[in-house]
Amino acid sequence: MQKTTPKTGRMQREKMRRMEDILQAAHNVMLVKSYTGATMDDIAAEAGLTKPTIYQYFKTKDELFVALIEPHILAFKAQLDALKTAIDEGKYKSGRQIIHDAYNVYYSTFESDPDLCRLFIIFLNVGMKADRTGNATVRMRELGKMCFISGHSIAQACVGSGFFREVDIRHATDFVWASFWGIVQVEQYKWIENGISPFLKPVLTFCENMLITALVKK
Repeated sequence: MQKTTPKTGRMQREKMRRMEDILQAAHNVMLVKSYTGATMDDIAAEAGLTKPTIYQYFKTKDELFVALIEPHILAFKAQLDALKTAIDEGKYKSGRQIIHDAYNVYYSTFESDPDLCRLFIIFLNVGMKADRTGNATVRMRELGKMCFISGHSIAQACVGSGFFREVDIRHATDFVWASFWGIVQVEQYKWIENGISPFLKPVLTFCENMLITALVKK
């Protein structure tokens, strides 16, 4: 096993610090200029680095964007998977509570970092376009597919356990996904002040109750 010398350790820490600086700069720039408006020159200037230095770490803007959002998407998926595990282990007694907790997974992800929502919507609008190519875009689609699969498994487990009525699993998952992020986008756009719109949670609760009425069997 190759030993890590003090020198290589410092180099690795410096590389990680610089990568974090680049990611934070990309986060800041893309929130202001959106994904399409941000350039690598903008990101380099925000990070206080040269553009060639940026390219040492990220070959394309797509690749940089994926590195920025991937940890958040994986954390979101992990919460969905934990919910599925709880269903499999018999920890739920009602479909109503499952839907409530599923919406809480979505909402807590947004609430923990509202700016993430804006970047996530960029991911939805840009990352899944069929005309985009390259390894980074393939990874974006993989991340989206992983989340949908986790959602499908929850809905399927609920139908199989008798919590939900017999429904098209894909339709149910798509409805939850689209309704949540669509409502967030609309309410936050209407709210011209900083922070989370006070109207967001009531509208989401209304949508949650509609889904409970449509799906819950017991």
